[in-house]
Amino acid sequence: MQTIILYRRDFRESDQIISLYTLEKGKQEVLARGVKKITSKNSAHLEPFSFVEVEIVPGKEIDHLTKVQPINYFSEIRKDLQKSLSASYIVSLTDKLVHGGEVDERIFQLLKTWLEHVSLNQFKSMLVGGYVVKLLTLLGFDILSSDLRSEEIKKDLEILSHGSWELINNLHFEGDEQKRVHDKIYNYLVFQTERKVEDWKNCFIF
Repeated sequence: MQTIILYRRDFRESDQIISLYTLEKGKQEVLARGVKKITSKNSAHLEPFSFVEVEIVPGKEIDHLTKVQPINYFSEIRKDLQKSLSASYIVSLTDKLVHGGEVDERIFQLLKTWLEHVSLNQFKSMLVGGYVVKLLTLLGFDILSSDLRSEEIKKDLEILSHGSWELINNLHFEGDEQKRVHDKIYNYLVFQTERKVEDWKNCFIF
């Protein structure tokens, strides 16, 4: 089952709970036994934003992860601190906003194509804003239906909502336009989801 790792947290002495987004079953949490042991073969493949093939078996209280096969570790992202921080933010946000057990192949593809684009191309911060806008749209929150008084911001948000990653990465902003677009997206995210969400501008190194 194709999977993107979202988050991992310690559970007991040598186990971890792994949050992942699968192509076939949406978001799931599974138990990875012994993954913290030095001899564990699976640990390196379970880092956040890894793209892997997994096997999962049912458990009494939580399903168990039994096998992990790497597909794409996105090494080019991990080599670049800016890209790595942004990718970590993206998967953490997805984990926070998406409910378990709701299958949506579009979310899987959104996450996968974002990682693939960032891995192979120069990175600009608006790619994070574009991901947030697209994810919110898939979750039923359309920022284009909100109060948009500025035509410039509206045009930018239309590109973020419907444009390709390449188009978003090539966006050009004048003056404080980028800041205003960013603030609009972040404030909309917090208001609509009613979640305490870190502002992704804190991920960026200046």
